[in-house]
Amino acid sequence: MSKNQSNTTESSQTNVMATKTPLIEFKNGFPAELEAKTRQANYGELFLGGDISAYFNVRACEFMPTAVLPARQPVMPLATNLMPEVGQVKAEMTSESLLKGPLTLDQFLEQSDSAQGYLVVHKGEIVYEQYPRMRQEDVHLWMSSAKPMAGLLIDMLISEGKIDENAPITDYITDFKGTDWDGITTRDVLDMATGMDLEDTTESRFDPENVARRVYEAEFAFPNEKHGLETLTDVLKSTKKKEQPGLSFQYASGLTQMLVILAEAVEGERWPQQFDRRVWSKVGAEGSLQLHLTPEGIAAAHGLVSSNLRDFARFGMLYTPSWNKIASEQVVTDEILQRIHSEVRTHDFMMKGFDGAVFADYLGSNDFISNSRQWDMVWPDGDIWKGGLMTQGLYVSHERDLVIVYFNVNNDDHSGHRFARTIATSGLFDRD
Repeated sequence: MSKNQSNTTESSQTNVMATKTPLIEFKNGFPAELEAKTRQANYGELFLGGDISAYFNVRACEFMPTAVLPARQPVMPLATNLMPEVGQVKAEMTSESLLKGPLTLDQFLEQSDSAQGYLVVHKGEIVYEQYPRMRQEDVHLWMSSAKPMAGLLIDMLISEGKIDENAPITDYITDFKGTDWDGITTRDVLDMATGMDLEDTTESRFDPENVARRVYEAEFAFPNEKHGLETLTDVLKSTKKKEQPGLSFQYASGLTQMLVILAEAVEGERWPQQFDRRVWSKVGAEGSLQLHLTPEGIAAAHGLVSSNLRDFARFGMLYTPSWNKIASEQVVTDEILQRIHSEVRTHDFMMKGFDGAVFADYLGSNDFISNSRQWDMVWPDGDIWKGGLMTQGLYVSHERDLVIVYFNVNNDDHSGHRFARTIATSGLFDRD
């Protein structure tokens, strides 16, 4: 992507129709001209869900500086115990879908032009795995499903007494003192409850004056049409307070980046090295983990993280009783799990924000409690879910010892989210 290329205006970005070649044609590679188009793409085109998005999703390391975390443990392979009945679980399609539902998971993966991979792991065993439009070994962006990675490092520092989650975040990120971040606590940042004016909405992502858009432009070195070329740190420092903290869920990738900056300030160590030392070096992964960086070297942990689908599931398994089947030591402690499950805000808090209703529609479910510590949803049974742009997903059920992960390239139809909760509550994985 050309750093000197100007971004298009809001109207042109939102009105451009992304070219969508059937993904099956890209399963074994891409034409050279698509690489060239992606390199010249603007901010909006990268995330429209078309051909350029398909290329960027699996080739992000060609466009951004990337920290590569190798697999340091011997591979801890996942056993296979296939359950064909998982593929027969049915879900309704979203209202914008061109597919007619309800469809079984098998039918959806066959009929959807955007579905790439779907994996279900129960008690450390693969019970369902399909790659209709990608190769098993391909890496793919997790998008915002990566956000719990940043939350996990902060929770580890909280457990070690290095961070007081109820203290102002500027006690630790001292160069943010004197900005509107003064008084905002780490807990508020974890739960996206800061009241700061950087919420990700349909409008803010294309408003050149809004921090939400400026965050993304700074990460890709795209000049903002109002402010020019900015650094991520400067953009975040400029954020203004919109309301008092704790009033509503205001989803923002910039808040996840504040957690990255916080962890670096506390440890005096760059975030990729911390995550490698504390987490990934313990995992018996099949491949490397790619952490894509801003021009100033900050890990874009809010979503620009890539791996193959099985290793995505391995991260989810760290939150289950089967962690010892893929890791050399317990990373997600009982204390951290307890905080995720018990320190949850209210359903009303969740639904007051822009994305509360959006996530409910994605899932076809309104029976959740709220978000928690960078996870989008916590249900009364303790299950948690994190979704990502273009319909990526990570679903974890600790009680059922179940992990569900999936990759898609679609910003028009989010029906790919509809199966995770339905599979988990189907009765197939309830304990005897």
